[in-house]
Amino acid sequence: MLHKRKISLFEKILLLVCILVIITGYFFVYGMVAKKGLSWDALQTTFLWLILIVTLILAIINENTKEELKIINSNQAKEIKLLREDLARKR
Repeated sequence: MLHKRKISLFEKILLLVCILVIITGYFFVYGMVAKKGLSWDALQTTFLWLILIVTLILAIINENTKEELKIINSNQAKEIKLLREDLARKR
């Protein structure tokens, strides 16, 4: 029972935000490294940018899991309803 689900508005906005963060962060980090060279500030900025990207990826995974659990929950509710009807017919 594969169920095709639609991409929600929140997921579209989250995707757009992720793309913007990746692009702008890359240019800021690249500009900082080009201006100051490889320094502790550039290294800290790079790692903070990577942490932000990982956080956004985790938010996307969390949203996807929530949507899949919603589908699984509705499928299980339908199955329990069918089992109850079958049990009622056998009595």
